[in-house]
This record gives sequence, structure tokens and C-alpha cells, in this order.
Amino acid sequence: MNNFKTLLVLTALSLALAILFFYYPQIIVPWPYGTFTFLFVMLVCFWTAFRLNPKSPEMMQFPQVSSRIATLKKYFMVMGLFFFFDGIAHVAIPALYPYDILASHMHTFSHAIFFIGNALIIRIPVSFMNTRWVNPASWLMLALGVVTVTWRVIHTDKLLSIFGPENPPIVATDQMSGLFFLAANTIGLIIPGFYLIYRGLKVGDFIARSRAVFLGSGMVVFFSVGPVIDLLHNQYTQLVIHLLLAVAFFLMGASAFYKETEIVTEKSSQPNV
Repeated sequence: MNNFKTLLVLTALSLALAILFFYYPQIIVPWPYGTFTFLFVMLVCFWTAFRLNPKSPEMMQFPQVSSRIATLKKYFMVMGLFFFFDGIAHVAIPALYPYDILASHMHTFSHAIFFIGNALIIRIPVSFMNTRWVNPASWLMLALGVVTVTWRVIHTDKLLSIFGPENPPIVATDQMSGLFFLAANTIGLIIPGFYLIYRGLKVGDFIARSRAVFLGSGMVVFFSVGPVIDLLHNQYTQLVIHLLLAVAFFLMGASAFYKETEIVTEKSSQPNV
């Protein structure tokens, strides 16, 4: 089974288990539902990073393609770390040691890693706009990260029990932190994501088009997780978050694994990722 099919099977299995655990939560008791979500996405990120090989003999014949695969490899490794620490902030601390300040600082630390991830992934779509903008785009994301982390160190999160005393509390951020996250994700995910989709749909080569649309769509779906966390506060929130994360990281991983043995010759008009 190749990498693309393995990723597809893992994603389908996680979606099925997510629905099963949602309707039959007694199966995973006493573990909170979020444990499964963070564990799955973390493992997918690390597995994808491990399987990506930008220095293979085939890849080394196409430096630009190899460079983008190397960027994706770094991105998935960084995001695996993000989901590990964010899982501690959102699941482990609220369930086992529910102290506001501890959850808040772990949440802030995890999002410092998240901004590093944004600084990496934005390089791929921006490289198709203008290669001279790649480094400034990364520095912009890191600058937004510094501002956001600084704000959040001063204005800490709170743990709120909005789903009843039988469920762990959730981490609630202040409004300004939410606006910082929204601005960073708009610049780092949704705008470049839509650009990749637009650029990819104009490409004649089917493989190059598919890879660009996969990556762009994954970035757009990943962006949608934030608004769901902020706006959807009911019994379906955790299920929707899991479904979105599973689909987002399948699509981004698929951008590298789809027909990976058929490397498309790099042309300025073909965004191969």
C-alpha cells in the first residue's frame, strides 16, 4: 500500500471512530473525546513527516519540487509538536490538573509553535506569486506570532465549564487573542490556500493541478477549525473539530503523496507540491 492510500485509510478510519466515539462515548471512558482527536492528528503529522523524502534520488532531479517537499516535511513535524502540546493544554490539564494559569501558558506555548508552522506553510503558495516574497511572508507570520504570544502572556486564558460538571472545562481565550489568531490564519492559511486552489485549477497537468488543489483546500479547511472553536459551542463541537482536522491534514498530506512516483517537471506555470 502506497503512502497516499495509507493516509486515506487512516483518515477514513479516524472519521469512522470519531463518529462511533461521539455516539457511544462509553467506549473511551474515562478518556475525554479530545484525546482521540489530538492523538490522531499528531500521529498523522509525524507519520507524514517521516514518510516525506525530499532527498530521494528522484526528487533531487527537480530542486524546486524537492524544496517544497522539504518545506512540507518541516511543516508536518512542527504541527505534530503543536498538536502534542495543544492537546496537553486542551485535554490533559483541564481533565487532570485544571488550573487556569497552567492551561493558559501551555496553550500559548503550543501556539508559538503553531506560528512557526504558519511561517513554513505560507512559503509554498507565496513562491508561486513571487519568490522574493517568500522570506518576508515567513517573517510576517513570525512577527504576528511574537505579538500574539506577548499579548497572551499578559492576558491569560480561563477554564470554563460550559458543558456541565461531568465534563472537563474548556480553555477560553480573550477576544483580542481571538482577533490575533483570526488575522494570522487569514494571512497564513485562507488567502494563500484559496490562491493555490485558483492557481492549480488553471494548470493543464492533472497531477500538478490535483496537488495544488489538495494543499490549498487543506489550508482552507484547517482555517475553518478556528471559527468552529469560537462560534460552535454545543454537543457537536468536538465531533466537527475532529472531522475538519482529519480532512485538512489528509488533504495537505495528499498534496505530497498523490501519485508521488510521477514527479512533474517544474515549470513556472505549474505549481507542483
